[in-house]
Amino acid sequence: MKQVFLSYHDIHTDCIELAKIIKKKFKPEKLILISRGGLIPGSIIANYLGIQDIDVIAMKTYSNRKRTNKIEIFKRIKSQKKLVVIDDLVDSGETAKIVKSMMPNSKFVTLYAKTSGKKQADLHLYDFKDSDWLVFPWEQD
Repeated sequence: MKQVFLSYHDIHTDCIELAKIIKKKFKPEKLILISRGGLIPGSIIANYLGIQDIDVIAMKTYSNRKRTNKIEIFKRIKSQKKLVVIDDLVDSGETAKIVKSMMPNSKFVTLYAKTSGKKQADLHLYDFKDSDWLVFPWEQD
């Protein structure tokens, strides 16, 4: 497993780039942030887009850096607005599948995508191998 360390500067730069694409392609009215990974990227993107209508979905797919078979959803959202769902990474694609089943008209957008899950994202910036472990700055000690 190769660790890829990301800095806050990397994240901020990538979020602005992603926000520009989101603005052109999707013109969202509301953002849904996936907790916890999508909180910081989603806040940066929301600020850039000037969107104040934000909600959060908490989903748990990892435990101690290992993927679990159980996915917990702590909140369900119903909206008629143009929704863009933000997460930091699409890994296996399971989170994206669940989100799309809950909100079929939403667009699932991530900064980064691993090979196994990237087809589940409607938009992502950069590709990574399944064997890569991305270490986000908020996960670093």
